Amino acid sequence: MWQKVITTHKGITQVNKTKFDLLNSQHDSSYMLESESIDDMITRFTTITNELVSLGKFIDNDQKV
Repeated sequence: MWQKVITTHKGITQVNKTKFDLLNSQHDSSYMLESESIDDMITRFTTITNELVSLGKFIDNDQKV
């Protein structure tokens, strides 16, 4: 039973690391898409930022701007 818990935890950790890396990449290379409004861009950026924060990354206001 304990081995199953360890294996599951490792899987969850790997998924979170992969998600964190993807979101971090999206955050670092964020720009407004040609077909989106400013509101849509801000919503997309806020979603990325909030997900990064939920995974443990601190993002201050300077980084958001």
